[in-house]
Amino acid sequence: MDITSFHRLRRAVQESSRPAASQDVAMVEQTLSHGLVASGLFAEVELGTTQDPDQLVIGLCRCTDGVLPWEAGMGVQSLWSRLAAHHQWEAHHVGATDSLMEFEGALTVDSSGHYLTVHLVAEPAVPAGLEQQRRSATAPSAALGS
Repeated sequence: MDITSFHRLRRAVQESSRPAASQDVAMVEQTLSHGLVASGLFAEVELGTTQDPDQLVIGLCRCTDGVLPWEAGMGVQSLWSRLAAHHQWEAHHVGATDSLMEFEGALTVDSSGHYLTVHLVAEPAVPAGLEQQRRSATAPSAALGS
């Protein structure tokens, strides 16, 4: 589904129902977090919740070495499909470039139509040399203790 169609569909659901209860949001956040970590696609996974109806669950991930953003997007889409299979309605959009994967999803959590929205972004793996520079820049200097 293209992003414009997804946003139209999500907006229609949002206008006719209310956001899911915080315990439902927390459960999806936890399930999604465990799935993302277990997938092996990501070296870093950070998820949280917001009050923004367009992104009740948000996440930032960094791909594992050798995993491209589009590959991560396929994995997230598969994970989402398994998670959403237990819900009455879902819609999602996944887009990827060489430098970013973006996933947006929405689903209903009960028969009264309470909805939940997700927005994930994944960046490619950090090149080894850059990661070493980053660690060196954030590590305390041995000279400080002298």
